Amino acid sequence: MAGAGLGYRVGCVLVALCLAAGCATGSPVAQPDGKQRIEQLFHLYKAYVERNKKGPPDEQALRDFGMKLTADERRGYIIGDDIESLFVSPRDKQKYVIRFNQTLGPVGGTKGVIWEAEGQGGRRYMALTQGYVEEYGEAMFKDYSK
Repeated sequence: MAGAGLGYRVGCVLVALCLAAGCATGSPVAQPDGKQRIEQLFHLYKAYVERNKKGPPDEQALRDFGMKLTADERRGYIIGDDIESLFVSPRDKQKYVIRFNQTLGPVGGTKGVIWEAEGQGGRRYMALTQGYVEEYGEAMFKDYSK
């Protein structure tokens, strides 16, 4: 019976911590991690391609496109409201490397579209043309960034 009491107390503590952290309220995390940020940037890139039938020619065109989206459109594309912060990795504090004028999807093989300049611990987050965002070591990074 003593174990059940301990389990109950531990459960209460976990629930209290979760509530304090905003888990139950669905509050957004103040600083998205590297994967979330690059996913948001990829969603912006993909939205540009869907609207314009081609990849953005440069960073400014992609940034301007994101700024012109309504709040509802940004929410629908899962981009977030802070367009400016999307272009810098929170892990290495550098601008993401972005390949412009790219088509997305399986046509032309799988390759990187967006990735961290340095990443962290010898690994980099990379968004691929097919929409996957993963953290890769140096060998996989070299394969996808050719």
